[in-house]
Amino acid sequence: MLSITFNLLPLLSPAEAASGLEITGDGVANPLSLTLSDLQEMEQYQHVYSTINTWPSKKLYVAQGVKLKDLLALAGLKENAQLIIFTSSDGYSVTLTVKELLKDKRYYFPYFQENSVNDGTIPGSPRDAVEVQPILALLSAESSKNPADMNDMDALLLVCGQRAVSEQTNSIFLKYISKIEVLTSKPSKWDAPRANIGSGKVAEGTLIELSNKRNDTDKIYYTTDGSTPTINSPIFNWSASRWWSQRPDSLNEINKPIEIKKDTLIKAITIGPGKEDSDVVTFTYQPGLKDEDAPVKSGSPSGLSLDEKLVNLKIGSVIELTAILDSDNNTEQGLIWSSSDTRVATVDNHGWVTVVGQGMATITAKTKDGRFTASCMVNASAGVSSPSLPPQSSSSESQVGTQQNPEVLPAPQDDPLYQPEKERTVASVASSSDTPEPPTASTTDDKWEYLAKKDKTAGLYTTNIAVQPQEPGGQIYELKVDTAALQLQMETKIWSIYILLVYLSLFIFGAINKYIEYTKEVAG
Repeated sequence: MLSITFNLLPLLSPAEAASGLEITGDGVANPLSLTLSDLQEMEQYQHVYSTINTWPSKKLYVAQGVKLKDLLALAGLKENAQLIIFTSSDGYSVTLTVKELLKDKRYYFPYFQENSVNDGTIPGSPRDAVEVQPILALLSAESSKNPADMNDMDALLLVCGQRAVSEQTNSIFLKYISKIEVLTSKPSKWDAPRANIGSGKVAEGTLIELSNKRNDTDKIYYTTDGSTPTINSPIFNWSASRWWSQRPDSLNEINKPIEIKKDTLIKAITIGPGKEDSDVVTFTYQPGLKDEDAPVKSGSPSGLSLDEKLVNLKIGSVIELTAILDSDNNTEQGLIWSSSDTRVATVDNHGWVTVVGQGMATITAKTKDGRFTASCMVNASAGVSSPSLPPQSSSSESQVGTQQNPEVLPAPQDDPLYQPEKERTVASVASSSDTPEPPTASTTDDKWEYLAKKDKTAGLYTTNIAVQPQEPGGQIYELKVDTAALQLQMETKIWSIYILLVYLSLFIFGAINKYIEYTKEVAG
């Protein structure tokens, strides 16, 4: 019996790494283009980074590349720059504020896995934190501290530290970056958290759930001791909405509701990438309401409004409108969305608006019974916005549309739900005094940092740098996609076909030889 075992090269491969970098926008004085060789000639910064994804699971990275502040200084970063949009070679983008990325201190937490190696809902220790720089990595390795594991597979990769030991930053580690656009546009503000039950007297044991517009990278930080919540406070929506359909039976154990057993004061704030923090909201509850005293829920709406009245967008922009339905049982209410001019803007049945042409259009939400309506005017201007895609169903990772860089679903052994029960000991309701304090160590540590200085760095400033026309600023609305696209790579495809033909030829040749030997044996 002839047995031939072989592996065929895949015909599909990930998107190609960026071949260069463009820095543009009205937030820089000297727009420029850099080749990979230019970037390699610059001073290289290498470090270990701690990070947490939105499952959430803890991860380590080791990465080497160019500091963002060096790149932006070379492009002449303006003092009034406020937004930075990173775009990959396959069209996806991540938007961050200048404040959060360049002005806020970010750290590597060597002991962030101390209380649990994998479970991102269990904060590690912030001790001995080391301040690190955000970089565009030319070399990197995931789940490793060893520089020998680094490769250029994801270059150019955005890598940055955490502002708090529990901050979920892995979602902004965008691969294949080919463009940085710096804008002077003022960042919008995250919507404030909402509670499923309004303040007041409630039955003892009532469960309070906090939510916001997306429940994804926009994290809700809260306190129950009267103090103002910060990025070091406990997180309510640990697990992002993109994962909820994959863990419906355990979601309340991860995003654990707050049980009202005594007079409770909840303060909450939304903090996330690319926008300013929301306003702080306060909810107060007093237990003692008996079931017979509870108001009967009619489910009838008493009003409807949208979170926006007028938006100015560019063609290609996508924005989500949130309908606020005043009702004591609004979860059962449905809405009908419509556009007055689909040549200008379209809207789906979840309130996602896509600008397709220049002009004015009115987006309207209406209750199913037709009693209440609310509208938002869309003013669409000429010019094409940065690439953006509307979200899909959240039934799987590949269908969630909330951010660019994909986060790999952990294997069962890495899933917090599969960890020993003793590891799941973090209380969902905790005062700010129970949360880790901001790190006190803010200096770099030679144990973790390596600077590979090159004499040719100065030469970069005299190389021929293609200056790009400065792009006008404007208000940017972005929507990020959670899956990395796979592209057909023609060269790989052709080689795969060649290899397949070679293996098939060997197989046929071997089979013929075996058959000839067999016939000789039979004839003999």
